[in-house]
Amino acid sequence: MRVDFDWLHQVLSDPLWYREVAPLVKDLEKLSEENRDEYEGLKDTVYGFFEARLANGYLALGSEEGIWDDERVPIDTVVIHHTSNPAGLKPSRLSAMELIRLYAPIYANPPTPEDRAKAQGKPISSGHVREGKQVFWPYHWLIRRQGGFTQLLYDDEIGWHAGNWKINCRSIAICFDGDFENGRPSDTELNTAGWIIRKFYPSIKKENIFGHMEVRLRGPTSCPSTLFLGENGWKKDLLAHV
Repeated sequence: MRVDFDWLHQVLSDPLWYREVAPLVKDLEKLSEENRDEYEGLKDTVYGFFEARLANGYLALGSEEGIWDDERVPIDTVVIHHTSNPAGLKPSRLSAMELIRLYAPIYANPPTPEDRAKAQGKPISSGHVREGKQVFWPYHWLIRRQGGFTQLLYDDEIGWHAGNWKINCRSIAICFDGDFENGRPSDTELNTAGWIIRKFYPSIKKENIFGHMEVRLRGPTSCPSTLFLGENGWKKDLLAHV
């Protein structure tokens, strides 16, 4: 698979650049199934390209504040994720990843009448601004190795994380930094997640704490781990820390 980055650089000055990028995202997803090694190398290059464009402002974006967050409702749910990337993922890279993985496809092909009213024919806008630049983070909290953490989105901001818009509107997304597809976070990391829930969301019931795979509607996922559920799953360990 070949990506013409010179052409792509020119496309990004068009407010509707996502119409050209959405097919690229699909091609990358297909490549991930056909040639994993090629995909990993190309994915890093593509994400890096968009990360740099977000940083230097060379990418046409909208400026509508609250375009999505006006659907926020009282928080009663926590959804657990993992980045499925090597530990140490930078917030700037995460923002670029989700811009093209989540926002670009939705704007290119809005799935519902409500989405079409907000997105069709309009430049992409998250409404989430940090230091004068829009960010496209899907998660509210990112838990680092050794138990450190970073707050990304604020509580009044909707994260596009669950593959289920109703859940997005009412939930907090907590993400473990790393690939836990076939593993589990450390007790220190689980304790940090439990502490965040206890301190900031004490009214959320344990039965409303889910893994991504338990709430997603659009396509299957194993996130946050194939070992999350079940008799010996680490969901029970997480809940013990809450």
